[in-house]
Amino acid sequence: MQTMALGVDVENNRITISLQTEPPNLDSSLSEDTTSGFVLGLINEGLVRIGRRGEIVPGVAEKWQLGDREAIFWLRKNALWSDGEPIVAKDFVYSWRRLVDPKTAASGSTFFTYVLDNASAILAGEMPVTSLGVEAIDDHTLRVNLSRPVPYLLTILSGTAYFPLRQSFVEAQNGRFGADAENLISNGPFKLDVWVHSASIKLSRNHKYWNDKSIKLDAMDIGYITSDVRSLLNVYRSNELALLRLSEEILDDAVDSGFRIKKAPTNCLAWLIMNMRPGKVTSNLKLRQAIRLAFDRDSYVNTIVGLPGTRKIDSVFTRRVKGVKGSFQKEYPAPIIDFNIERARVLLAQAKLEMGVDEIPPIVLLANETRQIEAEFIQAQLGSALGLDIKVDKQTFKQAIAKMNAGSFDIARAGFCGGGLRDPVFFAGIFVSNGTFNNGEYDNPNYDDLMAITHSTANPVTRMDAFGQLQQLLFEDVPIIPTHESSYVYLEDDRLKGTMRYPVVNFSRGYINP
Repeated sequence: MQTMALGVDVENNRITISLQTEPPNLDSSLSEDTTSGFVLGLINEGLVRIGRRGEIVPGVAEKWQLGDREAIFWLRKNALWSDGEPIVAKDFVYSWRRLVDPKTAASGSTFFTYVLDNASAILAGEMPVTSLGVEAIDDHTLRVNLSRPVPYLLTILSGTAYFPLRQSFVEAQNGRFGADAENLISNGPFKLDVWVHSASIKLSRNHKYWNDKSIKLDAMDIGYITSDVRSLLNVYRSNELALLRLSEEILDDAVDSGFRIKKAPTNCLAWLIMNMRPGKVTSNLKLRQAIRLAFDRDSYVNTIVGLPGTRKIDSVFTRRVKGVKGSFQKEYPAPIIDFNIERARVLLAQAKLEMGVDEIPPIVLLANETRQIEAEFIQAQLGSALGLDIKVDKQTFKQAIAKMNAGSFDIARAGFCGGGLRDPVFFAGIFVSNGTFNNGEYDNPNYDDLMAITHSTANPVTRMDAFGQLQQLLFEDVPIIPTHESSYVYLEDDRLKGTMRYPVVNFSRGYINP
């Protein structure tokens, strides 16, 4: 830990916050995690952004016109980069072409690029990047051609992957764009001045931002980057942090300290991924079924995770996701996942027969450093219930993502956030056979066919019926074990106002009210 700072510095109009993990990547074309997305959302902005009520708010684009297969955006003439250079339509063209260029090797960040005309073919190496459905009509007019009608297009374009990039700046970094403070340029409310890796980040107000008058703070310091949440709680007690997100490990201590616990909803789910690659022990269906039946999700969610607002779930869709008229979960209830150790042991015996083994080989459980308690519970509980030898592979957040993407695990705990997107397409799309987040390599042609239906029709009943069938397939095939909907539980200095946690986390409009 470093020397004492003021969490709320009234005199200098700045606040100090913390992160539990280092941002793995601040290249917006490559970023695919919420930590990096949080920082990028402070220093950059796309055509639009998400408002407090989930509404679409103008960003670099001051207005737009949407059609079934085309969208036109008119950019602000006063939108500037932090060095004073104007933001122009070709900055978006370059950024999006770079995103889908196979040479960029973007992965999860390309998740929604299929909505852009020719993007899928470009990613497959079948067409040149210049064929992407995006065009600069002039410096301040951008045309986007779509592969299909996309009613949720604006929500997608609020994401970090669709932020503008200035080609001359990116190329001048010689492959280090986003690696350090000097390799970054901003167009959002703040700019990144100093990045001491794994220690701290200093942000200052970007006075070139087109809407600078809406920004009240002069600076924001990420003064602490550590997974040691108990130390962070002590720092908060010392008034060195303006706010602190709570984990299960320190919740009781925070309550005992007399702090007022606050909570916000999320559009986030957590689950256990089963690696279905050939040769992996978890490629056996009966073993996956046995693990699901033997996993005490009630104890896991209520005792181990145990945060206010957290809710056990059987579905792959959060309660925020919309169906035909209301909640998808209510219109299409998910099959209930039972807890039945006796039945699990029967299935385990059948799995051993199918695999031709007397004992199940050791199972590798991938866990990042911020989720150690949860991993230890899974290890102990499955060991006790089924006699499985669970080996916990503890990694840093960045390395855990890399190993998950590489398939170096048998079971992995993962979390995904839909942000402001309430259509089922995000969560369901994770499990298509060629999906960028399909880390367990689930591959069911019926699933892919049903997803194709959701893309090919605008009829809400037809789409939601297909999503209901997708939910059923995920139950039958067990590529994942859903655990819970997450909540955002936190402490915040009463003098700090205007911070936002749902539908996206963004503190850029925060201010101090002394």
